[in-house]
Amino acid sequence: MIKAFWEYLFLGIFCAVGVYPLSAQEVNATVKVNSSAVQVANRQLFVSLENALHTFINGRRWTEAHYGESERIKCSFNLIVTEMLPSGSFRGELYVQSHRTVLNSNRYSPLLNLRDRQFEFDYREYQPLDFDPTFIQGNLTAVIAWYVYLIIGLDLDSRSSLGGTACFRQMEVIATGVQSYGWSGWETSGNNRSRYIMAAAFNDGSQSKYRQMWYDYHSGGLDRMAGDIREGQEKIASSLVLIPLLYKQRPESVLILLFGDAKLHELVDIFSEADLQMKQQVYSVMNEVYPTHRVELNKLR
Repeated sequence: MIKAFWEYLFLGIFCAVGVYPLSAQEVNATVKVNSSAVQVANRQLFVSLENALHTFINGRRWTEAHYGESERIKCSFNLIVTEMLPSGSFRGELYVQSHRTVLNSNRYSPLLNLRDRQFEFDYREYQPLDFDPTFIQGNLTAVIAWYVYLIIGLDLDSRSSLGGTACFRQMEVIATGVQSYGWSGWETSGNNRSRYIMAAAFNDGSQSKYRQMWYDYHSGGLDRMAGDIREGQEKIASSLVLIPLLYKQRPESVLILLFGDAKLHELVDIFSEADLQMKQQVYSVMNEVYPTHRVELNKLR
C-alpha cells in the first residue's frame, strides 16, 4: 500500500511537470523603450518601464489557448517616447510586430506590422503593471493588453478558422471600457486606425470572410509550401481574390490596411519564383488595392 502510494504520488508529480509546457504563456515578446528624445533627470525611469512592460507582456497567460514553450508567438513592442507633458504624462509612438512559424520549415510569416502614433500614458518608476478589463485604471496597460490580444487573435485565426474570436471580443471589451476616459487612439469614428474601429472590424460578422481568407492564406497555403511549393502558392493566390472584393465594398477598411502593412513584402517573396501567369495574377489583384506600393509590386511583373 505504501509503495503504491508513493508510485501514484510520483506519477502525479511527473504529469504535473509534463503538462507545464502546455500552460506556457502565449507570447514571447521583446520590449524596447527609446527615450532619447525626452530630457529628464531620471533615466532609470525608462529602464524601469521597459522591464515592467516585459514582465507584464510575457509573465502571464492571456487566454485559455494552449501554447508549448517552443510555440510561443514571437513579437516585439518598440516604444519611442517623444514628449513629456506638463502633467507628467508621456506621449509616444508604439511599433508592434508579430510573426508565426510556418509548418515544417524554419520560416516565419509576418502577421502584424503596425505603427501606433497616438499613445499617451502615465508611469511611475518601479510601478507594477496589472490589468483587469472590467476595471481599467490606465491607458498604458489598456493599450498593451489590447495589442497582446490582437497578436494572439491573429495567430489563432491563422491556425484554425475563426480561432481568434475570443481575443477579438476581448479587444472590443477593452475599447468600449476606455471610452469614458477620452484617451486618444480609441475614437469611435473619424480615425479608421483607431483601436476601437480595429476591434469592431474584427468582430463584424459581415467581415468574417476576411478572417476565413486569413486562415486559408496561412494554413491552406503557407503551411503546405514545405511539401508542395506550387500547391501552396495556388492556395495563397486563390485566397487573395477576396481582397479586391472587400476593397470595393469598403475601400477604407482597416483590415485592408493591416493586411498590406504585414503581407505585401512576403507576397513578393513567395511569388518571385512563380511562373509568369501566377505572378501576373497576384500583381493584378494587389496592384488594384495597393497602388501606392507599386514599386514593391513591380517585382512581380
